Amino acid sequence: MNPKPSLRSSRPAWRLEHHAEVVSTQRLARELPAWAAVWADVQTGGRGQAERTFVSDAGGIYLTAVLPFSGDVAATRGFALAVGWAVRRVLRRAGFRDVRLRWPNDLMVGAAKVGGILVEQGAPDTLLVGLGLNLTNAPWVSDAELKGIAGRLADANKGRPLPERVSLVRQLLGAIGFAHREFGRRKLAGFAPLLSRCWGEPREVELEPARGVMLADARGWFLGITADGAVQLKTATGAIVAVQAHHITRLREV
Repeated sequence: MNPKPSLRSSRPAWRLEHHAEVVSTQRLARELPAWAAVWADVQTGGRGQAERTFVSDAGGIYLTAVLPFSGDVAATRGFALAVGWAVRRVLRRAGFRDVRLRWPNDLMVGAAKVGGILVEQGAPDTLLVGLGLNLTNAPWVSDAELKGIAGRLADANKGRPLPERVSLVRQLLGAIGFAHREFGRRKLAGFAPLLSRCWGEPREVELEPARGVMLADARGWFLGITADGAVQLKTATGAIVAVQAHHITRLREV
């Protein structure tokens, strides 16, 4: 049996730089070495998955951490979920007990998205882990389409004081470094059982297929992922099906 992992067991010496405003922390971190990180109060060109805009107004936390990378892209498949798992632990310990994960890279409270993770290659030997969190900001003010979709952690702490921002950023960096080490040891197959406790109550979802893909079962109740990273659904007939991650462009909760 594997011992329960501890966030304190792996905390590299991060070199953190802070900016009041940047276009994108991901862009600024691209040429930095491993174990460097960029944190900004505002992003004017924040990005999410598939080049979607990530509204990054004042009051949020926008962070990119640079990690060492072997160059094996296949070996990073599912790493965003490992980061989400570790970040969720930090947030729950900070008082945000209702934070859950949504496949493949979102942090949620109830039906509202409070954060997102973007993993992509930087230099040939580095990996960029971007993290955006809505803490006290209100992104729906900047983009009315986010009303009812986005949320913020300040509304989910059940009256507890908010954590001190610099301390929280450093804890998040510790979590990212810890996820990197644990993912290297466990791989995605080893993370699947850990993630099973992070999804929250079962929710009905609809899968948007990748270009050229026909999904026989695109709607059902999300049950988590398999050891090889496939999304498991329970369909209306009661059948349990597995859909490979590369066949899915987007998962939408309905």
